[in-house]
Amino acid sequence: MKPNQLSETATKLSPGSVPGAEQLERLTKREKQVLFWIVEGKTNGDIGRILEISPRTVEKHCESIFRKLGIENRYAAIVFALTSNWALKPE
Repeated sequence: MKPNQLSETATKLSPGSVPGAEQLERLTKREKQVLFWIVEGKTNGDIGRILEISPRTVEKHCESIFRKLGIENRYAAIVFALTSNWALKPE
């Protein structure tokens, strides 16, 4: 695809058709909460204290998030969430 075709395609995308939006919708409510706090730069321990769960449980949620989004780490999760135009909120 030529650069100008790519930009034309990107401008035609509606918010509901943004790449990645479908994958984010597969996340559970708790996984979305964990992802929100990952994007905010919180550690597993911080997220555990905020959500009143253990850091190990946060780690398991992270593993599930990474698997569902097809990514390998929290940095990729941050990029994925921010570039998918997901309306971030702690719920």
